[in-house]
Amino acid sequence: MDFQNSKHLVAAAQKMRAEYLKRAQTTAISVQQKATCRNDPIKGPLWVSKFTLPIPTDDTSRGLLLQLVDEANEHQVRYDRPASVSLDFEWVAYRRNVQKDTPEPAIGEKEKYDRVMAETTSPLTILYLYGGSFVLNSASSYRKTAAALSQATGAKVLLVRQRLAPQNPFPAALLDAFQAYLTLLHPPAGSPHEPVPASSIVVAGDSSGACLALGLLQVLLRLQRRGATITFHGSTEPPVVPAGMSLLSPVADLTNAFPSFERNARCDIFPVPIEKLPYLEKSFPTCPAWPTRPPRANLYCEAGMLAHPLASPAAADDWTGTCPIWMGSGQEQIVDASRLVAREIHRAGGSITLREYESMPHTFFWVFRAAPQTKQILGEWAQAAVRFARGEQPPSSAQFIWARSLKAESLEVENLVPFTLEQAQEWMWKKTHGYQVPGFHRKGSRSSL
Repeated sequence: MDFQNSKHLVAAAQKMRAEYLKRAQTTAISVQQKATCRNDPIKGPLWVSKFTLPIPTDDTSRGLLLQLVDEANEHQVRYDRPASVSLDFEWVAYRRNVQKDTPEPAIGEKEKYDRVMAETTSPLTILYLYGGSFVLNSASSYRKTAAALSQATGAKVLLVRQRLAPQNPFPAALLDAFQAYLTLLHPPAGSPHEPVPASSIVVAGDSSGACLALGLLQVLLRLQRRGATITFHGSTEPPVVPAGMSLLSPVADLTNAFPSFERNARCDIFPVPIEKLPYLEKSFPTCPAWPTRPPRANLYCEAGMLAHPLASPAAADDWTGTCPIWMGSGQEQIVDASRLVAREIHRAGGSITLREYESMPHTFFWVFRAAPQTKQILGEWAQAAVRFARGEQPPSSAQFIWARSLKAESLEVENLVPFTLEQAQEWMWKKTHGYQVPGFHRKGSRSSL
């Protein structure tokens, strides 16, 4: 395959799309989750140190987050109000001088953390929020990616096992991400690490994990504007944004309401309109996880909440005070939302860097491993984290990278999209009206696994 031939890339995306739909139409949600949430043996060039923190008892983080959700819930859409839970974490670092099948040594978690620290060559700490459409994956799925990011940056990487939908709808995963960030700033008793200053933290993420990262940033900015303080495990501090965010294929709109959803359909792997997703079809195999009780039209949340600015950050109306952000993607169906976020961050005086690769599908860097575009985008992703930890805030810029030559064409950040934020918000809310619970879900009809 010629990765620098646009026609080859489109053909490959169409093939992946057909394979995805075939699996998605015939595999129950519980089966998909089980396949991606394994706890694989740890081996090869990575250190992993696990720890678990109890449910916070002296805490305002949950209440503050729910207040923010309520305040921005202009249409009074019903949503589940998640409780705080104990959180499982994994510290990950690159392990030098071992073979790919070298087993993990039989040592305790504290000693493993000491090895993580010994391998770390930078004060940078990366909080990695992984993707999976809010429904799939676990920390185990992303250990190798975290180790590679550690190798490229010299940093230690923290993964948190975020709660998955549909069992735990929005804003459960956002609460987990918020409390994971607070765990770095103010580690409670039982944490292996010392407090990490926000100036040394960069939040990284891909796909839905990048959506959580942008939602987390909105939470922090909104709390700052309120002059709030956060109590977490008994420690009270004002909200502070991280040194930066470095995001791959960021999802910023969950409604698919923007023009790029149609414009870039030929290049991407998820062409099905969200109101016609496989799990809404009568033939889709049901399971204990889906349909939910009471039923809803979307795996992640009630349909109306898809347009909420903490669920879909493209709907957010104020990015003042943001940290610098780097975003890289393919020519995806969701890019207009990322472009809108980039423009609004720039208008708010923030530092935004946007990179968009011609004819590349969503998360192409995980499937086109041999592509020169993958080497380039992952290198920039890592280096952006390093620069942010150094305190750099580059001037805002946007580029479209052509497949044939990898030549970058500059785009005007101020004119990345031809519509207003108000128009986008209206589109998103109206689009949610088309997401209806299937009648056979309301009637309790269930097909077998």
